[in-house]
Amino acid sequence: MSPLKLLALLTLALSPVAAAQSLSLVVNGQVAPAPAIVVKGQTYVPLSALKALGIPSSLSGTTLTLGTGAAPATSPGGANQRTSLEGCLGDTLFNGVWRMTVKSVKPISRYNGQQRGYAVGVEWKNGSAATADALNTGVKSLQLLLQDGSTLDSENSQSLLYRKLAQGAGGLFTLEYYADSAQSTRLTPADKLLVEIDPAVLRNTGVKAAYSTSTPSFRVRLNCSR
Repeated sequence: MSPLKLLALLTLALSPVAAAQSLSLVVNGQVAPAPAIVVKGQTYVPLSALKALGIPSSLSGTTLTLGTGAAPATSPGGANQRTSLEGCLGDTLFNGVWRMTVKSVKPISRYNGQQRGYAVGVEWKNGSAATADALNTGVKSLQLLLQDGSTLDSENSQSLLYRKLAQGAGGLFTLEYYADSAQSTRLTPADKLLVEIDPAVLRNTGVKAAYSTSTPSFRVRLNCSR
């Protein structure tokens, strides 16, 4: 049975005669194909939306189970460290001001291989109605999280942070992340790109733009693509 049919059956069982109000649904900055509905003041979302958020579901008889049944683990710099809009390689995330798409992640090296790291290709676009740059809208850092929990900072992130972009304008940026010589010998795969954004900065700059969410930071999982 499809998630939408299951949602419909559950909703009818809970409220067989009530009229449902349909709501547009945005998941991780993306408009979901299936709407949410409101019945007698209760809001219901389709299971497909929960799946997009990484929440598994299973149906056994008359019992619907959400999640894995195990408490989530917290890893350094991981999913429980910061509430963010999340997606995979190729997903376009939008927070009301910036649209970001991670296009690629490639290994790089320099100094005859003594320092290794990753080049992350990022498409960054202004989705607001005002000319703006990332730094003055609260973008604080663009960190690369590795699978061992360590993080790398980009040496050329200023090219993105200081670029003023008009409404609808954007650019492709290659952010370079290098480990030091000691870490390079045991470099683990790139796991996530973490873009920390403080919305309070935008509110204090006078830029005529506003984030559409209270948690506008981005988290892109680099081990999945769509």
